[in-house]
Amino acid sequence: MAFKGDIGIRSIRIGVLDNDACALNYIMLMLKQLNNRNGMTLNPWTTTFPARALQECQHGMRHTDILLLDMALNGITGPQVAQSIRRISPTTAIIGMTSYEPELYQAEASKAGITTILDKTTLADNLPKAIVDALAAPQESMESEYESSSAQTPLPKLTDAEQRILTLSASGLNAKQIATRLGISTDTVFSHRRNIKTKFHISDWHDVIAQSRQLHII
Repeated sequence: MAFKGDIGIRSIRIGVLDNDACALNYIMLMLKQLNNRNGMTLNPWTTTFPARALQECQHGMRHTDILLLDMALNGITGPQVAQSIRRISPTTAIIGMTSYEPELYQAEASKAGITTILDKTTLADNLPKAIVDALAAPQESMESEYESSSAQTPLPKLTDAEQRILTLSASGLNAKQIATRLGISTDTVFSHRRNIKTKFHISDWHDVIAQSRQLHII
């Protein structure tokens, strides 16, 4: 595998979102093989959680240049995640990945601002060129049928503990059940919930969960 062409970028921040941990490891190995090719240094991050990808793209220490995005995630589609990413980070290029026929997602992916969709079975062959093409193409803020005309609410930056409690609450567990599940006290659960409400600037917990679903945080 080798990069072709010179796009004049020496350090590239690449994120990978895939709900399959084994797939993440495989993709990381590919990125390591591509590192330092053609004068480019790849600086990757990975996650299995869409919410963490959204937070990294908005609040990360460095701008994410490219996001490699699985098209079939748990409870949410790749195009849905992509349109949220494009709202908060319009200059992040998004490359879709799938184990199914790429054509199944092409229409929705295009509307959501996904640059291209790669077949995972041939990812090793096609990823280098896809990265170069994505970096060379201008990334502009776009309108799509997914986007509302109203201003978008900035994503709150949650800790891992807050994210777990928010996700468990959205699944229907109460504070006592969450405390038992996580091995913490109910007071700690309520403390995290207060912090989350403060970050959302919302006083009602049910409204926090509703807003989280709207922003695809859970």
